[in-house]
Amino acid sequence: MITFQTYWPMLLLAVIPFFWWVSRKTLMDLSPGHLKLGTLIRSAIVLCLALALMQPVWNRSGSWVSVVYMLDVSKSVSPQAISEAIDWIEETDAAGGPDHSRFIPFAANSLVFEELDELRTVQVTNIPTEGAIDQSATDLEGALTQASRSFAPNHLKRLVLISDGNENVGAVKDSILRMNQENVEVFTRPIAARTGSDAWVEDVMAPATVTEEELFPLEVLIQSQVATTGEVEVRFGTDDPETREVELAPGINRIAFEIRPTDTGPTMIEAEVRIGGDRFPDNNVFRQSVLVDGPPRILYIEGRSESADYLRNVLEGEGIEVRLATPGEVPLLLEELDTYAAIILSDVRADTMTPVEMEALAVYVRELGGGFLMIGGESVYGEEGYSETAVEEILPVKFDLERPSVALIIVLDKSGSMGGEKLELAKEASKAAVDVLQDDHMIGIVAFDYDHYWPVDLREADDREEINRRISRIIAGGETNIYPALEEAYAALIDVEAEVKHIILLSDGRSLPEDFESLVLGMDEETITVSTVAVGNGADRELLANISTWGGGRTYFMEDANRVPQVFTDEAELATQGTLREEPFQAVVLKEVEAFKGIDFSTSPPLLGYVSTLGKETAEILLESDVEKPILARWQYGLGKTVAFTSDVKDRWAAEWLDWDGYSKLWPQLVRETMRRKDDGQLDLKIDKVGELARISITALEEDGSFREQLTSQLSVVDPQQNVSIVNLRHSGPGSYEGEFPVDQRGPYLFRMTGDETGASRILPYSYPEEYHFYPPDTDLLRELSAVTNGTFSADASDIFRSSAENIVRPTPLWPYMAVVALLLYLGDIFLRRIRLFEKPSPSKPAAAGPSASPLSIS
Repeated sequence: MITFQTYWPMLLLAVIPFFWWVSRKTLMDLSPGHLKLGTLIRSAIVLCLALALMQPVWNRSGSWVSVVYMLDVSKSVSPQAISEAIDWIEETDAAGGPDHSRFIPFAANSLVFEELDELRTVQVTNIPTEGAIDQSATDLEGALTQASRSFAPNHLKRLVLISDGNENVGAVKDSILRMNQENVEVFTRPIAARTGSDAWVEDVMAPATVTEEELFPLEVLIQSQVATTGEVEVRFGTDDPETREVELAPGINRIAFEIRPTDTGPTMIEAEVRIGGDRFPDNNVFRQSVLVDGPPRILYIEGRSESADYLRNVLEGEGIEVRLATPGEVPLLLEELDTYAAIILSDVRADTMTPVEMEALAVYVRELGGGFLMIGGESVYGEEGYSETAVEEILPVKFDLERPSVALIIVLDKSGSMGGEKLELAKEASKAAVDVLQDDHMIGIVAFDYDHYWPVDLREADDREEINRRISRIIAGGETNIYPALEEAYAALIDVEAEVKHIILLSDGRSLPEDFESLVLGMDEETITVSTVAVGNGADRELLANISTWGGGRTYFMEDANRVPQVFTDEAELATQGTLREEPFQAVVLKEVEAFKGIDFSTSPPLLGYVSTLGKETAEILLESDVEKPILARWQYGLGKTVAFTSDVKDRWAAEWLDWDGYSKLWPQLVRETMRRKDDGQLDLKIDKVGELARISITALEEDGSFREQLTSQLSVVDPQQNVSIVNLRHSGPGSYEGEFPVDQRGPYLFRMTGDETGASRILPYSYPEEYHFYPPDTDLLRELSAVTNGTFSADASDIFRSSAENIVRPTPLWPYMAVVALLLYLGDIFLRRIRLFEKPSPSKPAAAGPSASPLSIS
C-alpha cells in the first residue's frame, strides 16, 4: 500500500495542460512529433516532481527479525560458562538466520559488536578502561538500555539475555516498562555462577555506636561454597586482632565475637576469612565502620621520645587521652587522623617527615577541623627545616631565616688511643663541619694529647683548601689531657664578636682531674656552648656528659667512630642556624586568654631557648620573648585551630618550667582550647551506599529537642585518594537535610561534619565489589523479565525464531526514486533540444502563373 504525506503538490499538475497549449502555439521550427515528445517529457517531469513532493511511502508488510544477544561477562560468572555461551550464540544465530544481529558483552559497562568474533576477543579488566569491559559490577539496566538502541529499525525485536541475573548496579525492573513500550521480546537464559572452593566475608553485623572500653557483640557472616575449615580474624582500629578457628558449612555461617574498643571516634572493623585452596582471595576481607564514643584523644608525636613523659603525664593527669608516636608513625590516611581531636608535633626534624605526611596534617586542620600544636626544640629550625612547607603554611608563625655570625672551635683528642681509623674519621668529621660553615664564619681547631696546639688557628672559613690541608697533618700520640685544650678554646672565644660561640669536644679516653665545672660554667656565662662526643668504651662518658650539661650543649656516646662525621655535621648545622636562640629569657604575656586562666606568668621561671619566628599578619601572639619574638601564637586555619609554641616542653629549654605549677595548668588548658569539639549528640549523620552514590541524611536537633532549621555546618568528604570535596546539603524537612556524593573509587570515604558548635564523622567503608559475591543465578528475576515482555525463560533457537502472527510494516519512501526519474527526464529534455529526431514535412509548391484574369464586366 502506498500512502502520501501531503497532497498540495497536486496543484502543480495544472502546469501540464499549459505545456500542451504552448506546444501548439510555438514558433519553433520543429516537427509535430518532436514537439509532442518534448511536451510529453516536460509533463512527466512535473508529474514526477509533484509526486516526490507528496512524499509517497510504500508500506510493505513482513516478519523481518532483529536479534540482540546480551552476554554477561562479569566476575561472578563462570569463565567456562561464558565460553560455552558464545558457542551457543554462534549455533543459534546460524540456525535462526535473522535479518539483523548484534552482540553485546556487558558487566559494569557494555559494548556493541557487529561480528561474533569480536565477542570472543573482547578485553576485560577490573577497573573502568576505554574499549574494555569492567568486570567489577553487573549493570543489567544499563546493558538493556544499550541493547534497546541496537535493534535495526522496522524489525521485530528479539533480545536474548544470557546472565546470572545478579545485578548490583541500577535496577533492571525499571527497564521492563520501556521494553514493553518498544515491543521488545526478552528471551533469558541463566548462566552458571563462578564456583569453586571459595569462601568470603558476606557482612559484619555491629552496632552503629559503641562505647570505649565496653564489650559489644559483633557477628561475622561467612559465605562458603564448600564444607571446610579455616580461620576468621577481626581487626578493630589499632587494637590487637582476634583470630578464631572455625568449621564452615556450605552457605551462610555466623561467627560471633565480643570486642572491647580502645580507640575513639569513627573506627574501622576489618573481618578476614582464610581457608585452604581459596581460589579467589579478593573477597576475603570485609570492612565496616562504627562510632566509638569516649573522651577525646590526641596524637603526640615527639622527636625525642625519651623526654615525652613530661608533657604526656601532665595531659593524662587532666583526663586527656594521649597516644604517643615517633616521627615515622604519622598516619597518612585522613580517616585515621580524624580519630584524634588534636595533634601535637614536638621537636621533630623536618627531614623525618615526608611532604605527603605534612600535607595530610594540613588537610586534617583545614578541611576536617582538627587542632594542631607545633612545639619547638633544637630539631626545628630554618630553611633546612619546616620553612616553606605545608606545616609552616598552617602555623600562625613563619620561620625567621636570619643568619647569625658564628665562631666554632673543635677541640680534638689526638692521643695515642685515637690512632688509626678513629683519628682519620675525626679529621674527616672536622672537614665536614668546615664545609657547613659560610665563608664569613670562623673556625678553629685545637688538637690535644697531654699538651695542645692549634693545627688551625681561629680564622674565617673561606680558605677551606688550606684549612683541610692543616687538618690532614694532625697525627696521634701521647696521653689524654682535656682541660688545657678546652681552656685554650675558651680564651680564644671570649673576646670574639660573634652571635653564636660553640665548642665541639671529642675524646676517646679519660682525662686528668680538673675543675671542669667552673671552667664550663664560666663559658656558659659568656654564652659559649659546648657539645661533647665520646668515642669508644674507654671514653669518660660521665665527664663528657657533665661538660655538655654545664655548657648547654649536646652529648653523644658512640662505640662506632663511623658516626662521628655525621655528628660534627649536625653540630655545625645547629650552630649556624639563625632560628635557634639558646639563652635564658622571661616569657612576656601580650594577651590574657582563657588558656591562661589560673596561671601567674610573673612567677614563671625563665625558658632557656626558643626557635626564632615571625608572627603572621592575622596571628594572635599570646607570649613573646624579651626581644619581641613570638613564643606562643595561635590562629584559625580553615576549619581548625593551630598553635605554635617556639620553645620546648621538656628538660632542655623548659627544664625550669617542669616544676612550675603553671606548666601543669597551661598545657591541658591550651590543648583543650585547640582540639576539635566533641561530636554533637544532637546531630544524627547517616551515610548509605546506593549503587555508585553515597546517600547522606542528617537529622539535627537543638538541645531542647526541637528541630534545628538553620544548619550552618559544612560537610567535607575525603575520598580514597585523600582528595577533599564539599557536599551541598538540601533542607528536606523539619530538622532534616539530605545530599548525595558519587563513590566511584575503591577505598574508604570519610564524611566529616564541621561547624562552630557541631561536628560528626562517619566512614563509608569499601571492602570489595558487590560482584565478588558469587551467588547462584537469580532465576526469579530472569523469569519475570521474560514473562512480562512475552519472551521465554531458558529459551532456545526455536523459541527465539518462532513464527509470529505479528508482522512488521516497513515503510519505503518513494520520493527519492521520483526525484531521480525527474532528473533523468530533465537530462533527456536537454538532449532533445540539441538534436532533431523527426524531419519536418516539405511545404506544397505553388501553381504556375496563367493569363491575368480580367474583372467581371457587367454591362
